[in-house]
Amino acid sequence: MVISQEQLGEELSRAMERQSIIAKELAFKLRLKSVSTISMWTRGERPITENRLRDLCDVLGDWRFKFIVAGYIAGVDFLGDNEYQNNVLAQHNRVIKEESERKEIDPIYYDAISRGATSDIIGKHSKESFEEIQAEISEWVAGREQIICR
Repeated sequence: MVISQEQLGEELSRAMERQSIIAKELAFKLRLKSVSTISMWTRGERPITENRLRDLCDVLGDWRFKFIVAGYIAGVDFLGDNEYQNNVLAQHNRVIKEESERKEIDPIYYDAISRGATSDIIGKHSKESFEEIQAEISEWVAGREQIICR
C-alpha cells in the first residue's frame, strides 16, 4: 500500500521525535522561511516535493524515514504493515515457516526450469522472494531503530 500525504506527515513527525529535532531547528537546517511549512507537512496539509523529501532524509538521517520516503517515491511499500515485526518469537516462527516453504518450493522450481515450464512457478517464486526481501528490510530497519533509540 502506498502511503498518503497524511501518513507521510506522521512519519516525518515520528522521525523528528526519534532524532530529537524540533520544527524550528528543522526549518533552519532546510533554510525555510517559515516554521509553519513543517507544521503543514506533518499534518499532511501541504505536499512535500521529492527534492524536499531528499533534503529531509539528509538532515534527519533517520533510517526508517528514508525507507518510507523511498517507498513513497517509488510507489512501493518497502516496510509492510506487520503487527508482529517487533515480536522476536513471532519473527523466529515466521523465519522457520518461510525456510520450510522455501525447501518445498526449490525442487519444484528447479525441476520446472530444467523442463522449460517456468511461467506459473517462477511468478510465484518471484513474489515470495519480494515478500522475503520486504520482511528482511523491515527487520533491518527495526534493528537500526532499536540501536539508535538506545
